[in-house]
Amino acid sequence: MSAKSSNTDARLILLDSADNVLGVARPIRAGETLQVEGEKVTLDQHAGTGFKIARRAIAKGEEIYKYGAVVGVANANIAKGKLVHVHNMTSGYMPNTKPASNNKQETS
Repeated sequence: MSAKSSNTDARLILLDSADNVLGVARPIRAGETLQVEGEKVTLDQHAGTGFKIARRAIAKGEEIYKYGAVVGVANANIAKGKLVHVHNMTSGYMPNTKPASNNKQETS
């Protein structure tokens, strides 16, 4: 189930009411200004179809919800309207996206 709101750009889709990110339905270029939950934001990075945009501010350490399920954890503070991807979140699906401090190999 997806929802569109008159106060959010039509290229963004809320997949579940519990989500703190919006899915990108059509590409959005860096520098474009768009509405996110009633607030104008300017995208500083290209967001392709399927990317995630913060629906609201997300604090470092907070879980990222998409489809009503946890898909990762923020590894930095993420402002409303910012791209949410492996540069500012640790994926719950891809072990190679863990912060560098967690990827140290043990030596014996």
